[in-house]
Amino acid sequence: MTVSSRSALIEALASGRPEELLDTAESAWLDFKTAPYALNTDKGKFELCKDVAAFANAQGGLLVCGIAAAKHSDRAVEVATKLHPFPRERADVDKYIDTLNDYLRPRVMITHHWYQDHARSTAETAAYYLVIEVEPAPEADRYVIVRRMLNDKGMLADGLAIPLRHGDRTVYLPSEDAYRLINEGLRGRETLSGLSGLPHDGLQEEADQSLETLQRLQDWDDVPVLLWQSIPPRPVQVLEGLHSDDGVRGALRNQDVLWPTGFNFQDSTGRLRTHEGGLFIGHNRCAIWVQPNGVMTAGAIATPAMLCWAMDQRGRPERLSTYVLTEMTLEYFRLADQVVVPRVPGTWRHRISARRFAGDRPRRLGPGGTGASSFLSDGSPASMDVWDRSWPALADPERDAYEALRNIYALFGVDVDTNPDVDGGRVLTQHFRTR
Repeated sequence: MTVSSRSALIEALASGRPEELLDTAESAWLDFKTAPYALNTDKGKFELCKDVAAFANAQGGLLVCGIAAAKHSDRAVEVATKLHPFPRERADVDKYIDTLNDYLRPRVMITHHWYQDHARSTAETAAYYLVIEVEPAPEADRYVIVRRMLNDKGMLADGLAIPLRHGDRTVYLPSEDAYRLINEGLRGRETLSGLSGLPHDGLQEEADQSLETLQRLQDWDDVPVLLWQSIPPRPVQVLEGLHSDDGVRGALRNQDVLWPTGFNFQDSTGRLRTHEGGLFIGHNRCAIWVQPNGVMTAGAIATPAMLCWAMDQRGRPERLSTYVLTEMTLEYFRLADQVVVPRVPGTWRHRISARRFAGDRPRRLGPGGTGASSFLSDGSPASMDVWDRSWPALADPERDAYEALRNIYALFGVDVDTNPDVDGGRVLTQHFRTR
């Protein structure tokens, strides 16, 4: 017996009848894997990314781990031949997701389900099948690329691949087609006069207004302030899980901060409230707001009360503390990329904006750190009073935090790579976990 649809496949596994999958052919939406992906090898990482990207670049599909497939002499496609359920601990799905987020651009949405095979389980070991469902990439985000490739030694190296699901096989977009797509994209960008990649017009206007509203709510209209913002690829009526205890509300109420007494947006005094249908946490020195349409905005004042913390004690009250600036930026993107961005598929845009950073007493920033032994007289003043920059979200907190810092450091003419908490295009989380 075989199955001919996704629903029939899931029904067979959920009802404890995995034998019904035997002799089922792989197809444009179905791929069998004898064993879970081995993420301890570069080959295993690439195989996972390649298979997921191929389905995302087609119409989506199911990866079923725990079922072997092979070609029969009388059939041109591979069919399920043997059941190989395995213990759940052999597949760390969280690591699967981390690997996909690291190597695929843009982000691909997946869900997963475990189905126990009671007939093949023992009292000591339960046996399962893992089904990974891959969502198709939105048309505006095609094509998904794998940003590393296997070299002739079987190791991941710089390069890119664009896998495609073609029938029961995975093929790769030819280089000449990739070249054509790049050129078409560049011509389209010129045609749009530089507006390509911007959010939906209505959302952009609402996002701009949100920056002003946050400052007004916090009474920051005359204070130097740094703002972070995330804008979804399209408007939504109400962000999924916004007011759920296991969704955005719960994540804001019980934030997994890097350091309990560090510089972050945590709600330690019960300030979380509903504002204009969204969620708002406001302290005197910082605030964060997630709106129903998905726009997320946060801010912190650039004074010794926050971003210039303790610098007044060293005679430089207008100088930004690199440590506080970096930690706040990383904490923002840990919330944005891990809690909010996954709820609206597609390419988000992140943004950083400085307000009132020039003037009679301009905010200053210098290379290196701002510890007790650092040399502070080399700080550079902000070159503009208002500074606004954005970029396509990478959906990786360490990398997006780096992009934000790279953009704000440019305001001062300082190289972001002098920041002691930056390395390899990332802000290093472990620096704040182990202080």
